[in-house]
Order: sequence, then C-alpha cells, then structure tokens
Amino acid sequence: MASTSAGRRGTRRRAAAGLLVVPLLLAVGCSRSGDDAVAKGPQAAGNPAAPGSTKDGKPAAGGAPGDFGTLKDVCGKGDGKPLTKKADRGVTEKEISVSVTGDPGAAAQPGLGKEFFEMADGFTKWCNELGGINGRTIKLTKRDAALSNVGTVMTAACQSDFMVVGGGNPFDNDGVKARTGCKLGAFPAYVVGEESAKGDLQDLAVGLPTSTTVVGAYKAVFAAHPEVKAKVGLLGQAIASLRPSMVRYKAGVEAAGGTVVYKEDVPVIPPPGRTTLEKMKTAGVEMLITTWLAVDSASMFREMDAMNWHPKVIVSDASAYNRYTLASAKNSQMPETYIYPTFVPQSLGDKNPAVQKALEILHSVEPKKDLEFFHMSGINSWLLWASAVKECGTDLTTECVLAKGKRANWDAGGLFAPGPIVETKDVRAADCFTMLKVSPKGFEYDAALTKPNKAEYFNCDPSNVVAVAPGAPAAQNTPPPSAGTPPPAGAPETNTPPPADGGEPPPAAPPENVT
Repeated sequence: MASTSAGRRGTRRRAAAGLLVVPLLLAVGCSRSGDDAVAKGPQAAGNPAAPGSTKDGKPAAGGAPGDFGTLKDVCGKGDGKPLTKKADRGVTEKEISVSVTGDPGAAAQPGLGKEFFEMADGFTKWCNELGGINGRTIKLTKRDAALSNVGTVMTAACQSDFMVVGGGNPFDNDGVKARTGCKLGAFPAYVVGEESAKGDLQDLAVGLPTSTTVVGAYKAVFAAHPEVKAKVGLLGQAIASLRPSMVRYKAGVEAAGGTVVYKEDVPVIPPPGRTTLEKMKTAGVEMLITTWLAVDSASMFREMDAMNWHPKVIVSDASAYNRYTLASAKNSQMPETYIYPTFVPQSLGDKNPAVQKALEILHSVEPKKDLEFFHMSGINSWLLWASAVKECGTDLTTECVLAKGKRANWDAGGLFAPGPIVETKDVRAADCFTMLKVSPKGFEYDAALTKPNKAEYFNCDPSNVVAVAPGAPAAQNTPPPSAGTPPPAGAPETNTPPPADGGEPPPAAPPENVT
C-alpha cells in the first residue's frame, strides 16, 4: 500500500547545473500537474494515443503480459526459490520495499513531480498484478519532500526501504549524505545537483553530463532553416549558477556552425516579457534556444503576439514535452517550434509497443493523462531497476542490483534511444535524438528533420555531441530566492542559506550581443 511522508523544512537550498535544465518556477496559479491536462482522454488530439487502442481506450500493447516492448518477462511469479544470501533491508521472501520521491506538496509549486508518483503507482500495480519480480511484490512508499525536506525523506527511507526508484528532487544534493550513509541504493528518474549526480550507490538512466553538449539537433534545424543559422538567441534563467548551462548551449550552436547574436539570463519570475523580447528583436534573433518551455510560459507568447514579432524557429530540450507547450501552440501564434527528446513520443504509439505499454500503465491509475517528460523518465528508471532485480534472482542485494543495472546498450524496451548505463564519471550527452515539431495537434514526429538511422526513429552518431572546454563561468555565491520561491532546478550548489528577509532573485545578467 502506498503512503506519503514529509518532514520538517530544511535550512539550505542547493541545486546544480546539468545539460538538461528543468526550471521549477511557474507563473502564478500554475502547476505541473492538475486537471488541466492538454489531452483529455486517450484519443485526444493534444498527444494522441495509439490508433490501435481497444474500445475502452486502453492500447493493445501486444506481447506477453509481463513484457515491456522488447524487454521480456519484466514482472512475473518467479520460481519460488528462496534467497541465497541474508536479505538486505527492505527485502523479504514475499516483497521488496521501495520509495519514490517527488515534491507535489511544495507550496511554491503545488504538484511538482506528481508525474513520478503517477508512474510509480502504475508500474507497481502492473508488476504486482503479474506476481511481482521473481514472485516478490513491490511495496511502494511515496515520499513527498515538498522541495525542502529531501534529507528528511531520505532518512525515513533509510529505515525501511531497499532502494529509492523512479523519482527525483530539485534539491537532491540535500539527500546524498543520508542516502549514502545508510547504504540506500537509488535508480533516480533524474538528477539535478552535481553532488547527487556523482553520489555512490546509484544507477542513472538519465545522467548529468557537464563536459559535453548537444550539437546534432542544432545541425538538423540549420539544415532545414539555413536563414536562421547566423541569428541565434539564447534565453536562460538569471541564477548565476545556471549560466554555465547556457554557455554549453552556446558551444553547441557554434559547433553546429551557428552564430549567437543574443544571450540573456532573465529573472525566474515571471517568464520573459516585453523588455527582453524587444532586445531580441533589435538583435535580429531568428532562432531562439530556450529552456523556458519546461514551464508555463504562455505570457511570453502573448507578448510576442502583441508585438507582432516572433523568431522564425524555437528549439528546446525534452523538458518541453508537456501540456504547457501544447497549450501555447493552441492559444497563440507560436513560431515553428521543435524539441529533441531521446524517447519515442506518444504520437508514435501505434508503431511502438513500448509506448503503448507505457500509456497502458499510466492509464491504469490516471485514465485521462497523457505521457509527459517526467512520466517517461520515471518509467525508464523503473524498468532499469526491475530488470536488474530480476537478473539478480535469489541474490537480491544492493550490490548485485547496482551491478546488473550497468548496461552496454539500454533502451527501456524500445521506449528510449539506445545508450549505455555507465559510472557517473563517464556520463556524456546522448548521441541520439529525435525531432518533434510542436503544433496545436500535438508533438509530431519529423522524420525529414530527424533523418533516423537507428531504432527507426532516432538519429544516432557520436558527432551529435561535442566536448565543452573547461572554464565555464563559475557559480557565484549569490543568495537564492526566498523560501517561497526556490531557484530553478539545474543550479550548481551554493552553501548560502535563503535570506531571512525574503530576498529577491538575483537580477538578470546584461544581454550578451555577440557579433
């Protein structure tokens, strides 16, 4: 049975920059989860389900009941053999106790990470109905850190759980000491803090590369729109510790043959407004690369409409795979917009059994929800963990599961682009990408732009990634926003506590007009 726990408020707020920046703060009144899903029901247009769905709306995923895409018998009754070694904490002959973490109780952003809980509920329900993993059912605890209580919930997990799986927290650095101190293994859905990303006793289905950056997706857009190549703008967040991520994006643009004419980090609340847009217009920006689509930035597009000015192309990473992006496409004159995830989108579910199964698992607990980025990253980690647990058999120890989690070529049963699961020090940006075009109809796969060469839907090549020279701007010891407005995810660690007087976010850096 699932339960929820949260502890006292922490005294520090820390985060660290990664390749994929997922901003936390939304416009007033918005949240990452709720009843305002873009697509209502499995056949809705926002993020269409598989045309091969059954009459009750559940996709016909095919394969044996315990299969997930190309992964066979992920869950099942097992052979009944007893454990051959002394059981680790949280493991018995009949069940495995695990936790999933998120922050849906955060006052500053209600619902943050609720997708992790949804997918955890769906996966454990699916697996347990089949008999568990090797006959041992999963006992799930949902632990709500509410942003500031990561250390507390990790300490609680240390009392009863085998591992923490399929979740994540923006301030995950605060849980590292507790987790590693009690030898609690982890398969997180994402990591934010550099200390957390480098922590022991974990396998990362999605790592945190800081010395490499994406270039292939930019080359693809430049090939289709050569007119924007010399007029690229970068728009990030005005937290000093986030600036290195935009430096990496700039390096990727330049390695792809583009020229950055404008670069600015703007305050985290509200989304970029008229002043910033006027400056981009003056600089002649025609292609905008931004992480702001990870949150509700509808006001930015309304300002563009009011100005009657838009860049010709917008590009974002996988964090833009959400209802807010589609709502903006429906309700404003959104420019031609692309995202470059490393997973197969829901719109291709009729061709991909793994997508069908992921949607079926989500719909078993949330019948009207569409797959979003956090759902995808969550099930990726659950599958990696379950596959490792299965392979360990009767040797169900933390050491065995973490060893089996290392993979030369992991693709989550065909849901994600293939790639290795390696030690954290060896993590690099993904060699594969797929291009999705955003439209009022949904996230539409663009084969012409992708030029797939592997696994049907992905462009995979080592040249899609380039190394970033060391020496990116170091994070300053700037105080983060006050307790009610935490800094965006992706910021490197700072030991400065939140100001007691409710300090404001640091001011935006002056725009860099690069010639």
